[in-house]
Amino acid sequence: MGTTDTPPTGDGNSDVFTRPVPEYIHWLAGVIIALGGMALTVGGTALTFVVDRGLLQEGIESGEITVIVLERDLTEAQMLDLSLEIVNWTGIGLLVTGIGLVLFAIGYVAVRHRARREVSDDEHVDSYRASAVLGAVATAVLSFVPFSPVLGGGLAGYLEQTESGRSISVGGVAGFLSMVPALVILAFVSAGLYNGFATIGESGLGIVVGTVMVLTVLFVAAYGAGLGALGGFAGGRLAETE
Repeated sequence: MGTTDTPPTGDGNSDVFTRPVPEYIHWLAGVIIALGGMALTVGGTALTFVVDRGLLQEGIESGEITVIVLERDLTEAQMLDLSLEIVNWTGIGLLVTGIGLVLFAIGYVAVRHRARREVSDDEHVDSYRASAVLGAVATAVLSFVPFSPVLGGGLAGYLEQTESGRSISVGGVAGFLSMVPALVILAFVSAGLYNGFATIGESGLGIVVGTVMVLTVLFVAAYGAGLGALGGFAGGRLAETE
């Protein structure tokens, strides 16, 4: 860490306590974010422009699509209206999230590249925000591992290091950021459920389901941030031992 006398440079948020990361790692992170965004965009496009009322009606009439709400038997017309609202709002959510991720990836890579060009070779431009993003990407890549936010938060905390006093917070931010796409999609699904129930004359049930979805969103956010902060603490302590 022999850079403690070097003032922060680059993107205005550089930190001498942040462990240097090769620029290609930031490019790789940007590519991963963009690929995830494009996958969501494709899925959202399919739901929005391919799955229409006629296709849903065929599925319901053939028995391939069945909607049961709290053990209530809905008519085919109600199932169709409810399904259509859910599909439409979910498709929009996927599109918004996917396009947002692609734009974020482009912006992230551009900012990191510009910051690198503005400093000399003996200075580094890694920052709190970059550590959080890399931790979030690691969480997404390792999502098949139970409690993956701990791992992503650990990476962010390791990069930030304990001396900065921010290893826990950067881990929490990394964990939260990794949940943002899911949170946005859940918000749109919740809107689809509420509008669907309102369409079939079950507004009260829609409020109940909407409340459950809001609680789910809050739980997902707390899950990501909490486990990420725990990982950030562990990662910071690991960096301290080196």
